[in-house]
Amino acid sequence: MNTSIYRMFNLRRDQQDADVIDDTLRTGAEAVGTNLWVLFFAILIASVGLNVNSTAVIIGAMLISPLMGPIVGIGYAAAVADFPLIRTAARNLLLFTGLSLLTSVVYFTLSPLDEPQSELLARTSPTLWDVLIAAFGGAAGMVAVTRRSFSNIVPGVAIATALMPPLCTAGFGLANGRWDMFAGAFYLFLINGVFIAAATLAMAKLLRLPARGVVDAATRRRHRAFITLGLLAVLVPSVWLGVRFVEHEVFANAAGKVGRAMLADNRVLSYDVDAKSRQLRLTALGDRDHEQLLARAQELLAEAGAKDGQVSLRRAGERSLDVNALRKDLTEELQRSLVAQVQANDARVRQLQADVSQALAATAQRGPETTGLDAEIRAQLPQVRAAWLGQVLAPAAAASAPAAPAMLVVSVERPLSAPERERLSAWLAVRLAQPEVLVVDHIVRPPPRRN
Repeated sequence: MNTSIYRMFNLRRDQQDADVIDDTLRTGAEAVGTNLWVLFFAILIASVGLNVNSTAVIIGAMLISPLMGPIVGIGYAAAVADFPLIRTAARNLLLFTGLSLLTSVVYFTLSPLDEPQSELLARTSPTLWDVLIAAFGGAAGMVAVTRRSFSNIVPGVAIATALMPPLCTAGFGLANGRWDMFAGAFYLFLINGVFIAAATLAMAKLLRLPARGVVDAATRRRHRAFITLGLLAVLVPSVWLGVRFVEHEVFANAAGKVGRAMLADNRVLSYDVDAKSRQLRLTALGDRDHEQLLARAQELLAEAGAKDGQVSLRRAGERSLDVNALRKDLTEELQRSLVAQVQANDARVRQLQADVSQALAATAQRGPETTGLDAEIRAQLPQVRAAWLGQVLAPAAAASAPAAPAMLVVSVERPLSAPERERLSAWLAVRLAQPEVLVVDHIVRPPPRRN
């Protein structure tokens, strides 16, 4: 069983020849014409993608970027004690970084879109999780490079480690004077670079790649101390930022639950959460004191685990109220109400149309029943030419309602007057023993006279 597990996880079974691995990594670390041109185009693609907030374009730029080559070269050279390769890869990394920053600065200076979108802002606050992504991605990349056959791991590593977008975001910060964005994005790039190189070094040692140089014990100790200090210098701020990120997320979740619970109170109109200042802001209706409302929200916030959070209250009508947000909410609610009302009216119209159709059909079917009434009706109203008697059909939903009235449709040469219609309706009610009879006149033109 142990032998089987060892064979499953053994990385040396399909490992490429050490000389081939060495040649591949040295080529990737070089600043040759092809790498420089591909890097230049990748920078422009990434800058455009960040500028228009297109995730697909940004991923495409990451896939073709050769920026990872020098970083992996540094880690590999440190593992095999090849100091000339370390100097070459470090020099080329500085060249690649400078070219990336310069190109992105020029693009964002010329671009008319100077408002940072979500893709840009997402790369300005690195945390401990970015360290883990870089370390695991670098290790996976080193495994892929050392295999005999082509591996689909490398594209995934390029996307996961995301070296190009932070550099372009730093260029945006330089071009627009946003030093906070520059610092955060460049620190993210630094995290990725350092821990990709460190993971490459660790994997090269694990794979037992042969040394390419000779290092004495004292130099080896100095190198280990330098690498350790460098890793700690990059890691410690990211840990602190990671702790803050977790705290903000925990508070945002707790305050969001409290805010939703407070909406049940008719006085609370809306809420918003500021995780950085650890505040839950409530917007309430009315101009009276809301001390009890604040106390209740503060109690719920403490029960949710955010005892150091603060609740503040804004009354509708104060200047600090976000009028645009309120207008948006009210507009959306009004639109929903109008849509519901229109749908209800449409259903009612369709039902009425169906009722009228059924009534007309029933009237036509019962037309022969009026044959005996024609003479009597025409004796009273000579302008009546024909008559049809029917029943007004009530909707199915109104089955329990009183019986629907009868309806008489008469064809006349001129409209009936109101007294004529009332007299005819009253006479028919007695004649037909109906509580109510509706009279509808249908105007017909008399036939033209012949000379």
